[in-house]
Amino acid sequence: MGDDPPEGYVTVARAPFVNHVGPIYQWSQNDPGQMRLGLRVAETHTNSFGFMHGGMAATLADSAMARALVGYLGRRAVTLRMSLDYLDTLNLGDWLEVNARVVSHDEMVAHTDCEIIVAGAARVHGSAVFRLLRKR
Repeated sequence: MGDDPPEGYVTVARAPFVNHVGPIYQWSQNDPGQMRLGLRVAETHTNSFGFMHGGMAATLADSAMARALVGYLGRRAVTLRMSLDYLDTLNLGDWLEVNARVVSHDEMVAHTDCEIIVAGAARVHGSAVFRLLRKR
């Protein structure tokens, strides 16, 4: 099993934490207010049961929702609250697609949601509230 993203995915711009947990990929043709990230589950992403650790799934969900928001509004944001429903396991070797979208926003707060999908089936549902930071 190699790190072989499907056609249309590009490597996410590197940041220290992404370097540590990645590689994470981004769909190259996202619509405004939406973001699709991808990741191949590697052994380093798993827990003692051999499934992807829930914290790694949370990292992907948070990253996708934040990127959808920042790409849409052009403003930085920090997570105030995030909720995830784990519907099924994420397994070693799975290709994950994280589809996120901006649901609503005002000047201070934005609401987003996402799904983590494997082979067309939702494995995780998520939602988050973000605090929009002042424009630079």
